[in-house]
Amino acid sequence: MSRSASPPHAWLWTGLTAVIALIALFPVLWLATFMFRPDSAMFARPTAWLFTPTLAHFRYVYDSGFLGFLGTSFVLASFSTLLVVLIGTPAAYAFARFEIRFRDDLFLFVLATRMAPPICLVIPFYLIFSQVGLIDTYLGLTLAYLTFNLSFYIWVLRSFCRDLPVELEEVAMVEGYSRYAVFLRVVLPLLRSGIVATGMLCFIFAWNEFLFAFMLGGQEVKTLPVAFPMLITTQGVRWGQMAIVGMISLVPVLIAVFLLQKHIVRGLTMGAVKG
Repeated sequence: MSRSASPPHAWLWTGLTAVIALIALFPVLWLATFMFRPDSAMFARPTAWLFTPTLAHFRYVYDSGFLGFLGTSFVLASFSTLLVVLIGTPAAYAFARFEIRFRDDLFLFVLATRMAPPICLVIPFYLIFSQVGLIDTYLGLTLAYLTFNLSFYIWVLRSFCRDLPVELEEVAMVEGYSRYAVFLRVVLPLLRSGIVATGMLCFIFAWNEFLFAFMLGGQEVKTLPVAFPMLITTQGVRWGQMAIVGMISLVPVLIAVFLLQKHIVRGLTMGAVKG
């Protein structure tokens, strides 16, 4: 907003923003109330706005081992994203800068692994992993997450690499830097925001993934999305526990976005405006 805007206009825009934020956050706030609602007040008619809070739902979630499932999801999403960044960053730079033979065909092949429906890939994964002993292992699920996130990461980061001015790299090479040194000292600092933004998206994809974790996991390696249906029992749906698990699943993503928001915003807008 311009500096010449009058205070009434400023208050109007602030109020409008607050209303939109409240509408967007209302489902989350309503879900948060379910964590403390007793079962008798869950779906009472008329709606029970005032109720006596209970901690029974928290005790059930703790005793059922959902914190362990949370840790499993975090470990798998973090390590698979780290591998994606380590492998995908030089690959995206190579696709953007080097004249590789059959480069476009190879890049299309990389994209094809992301375009295929997951159900088409999970069955071959299961058959292969069952032969080499990777079913129900951290390594197996990490490799599975790596495959479908790597193509997305390369595809997105390649556009960031192509937006970088080639002149900076040429000047560095004239100064005596090798191509490897140029990549480490010139390209990587400029790509930092793009790497953080794309890596954060890969982390969220791995964090929310269900099909691969369901088919390739098991009792030893069970992620939070796979464990979530455990709250649907023969006695009914445990809505209070579902609300707690849903809110817990939001925490790592919210913390990561809060800590890295500057890089994420800069990365998502990189290349949007060109001089």
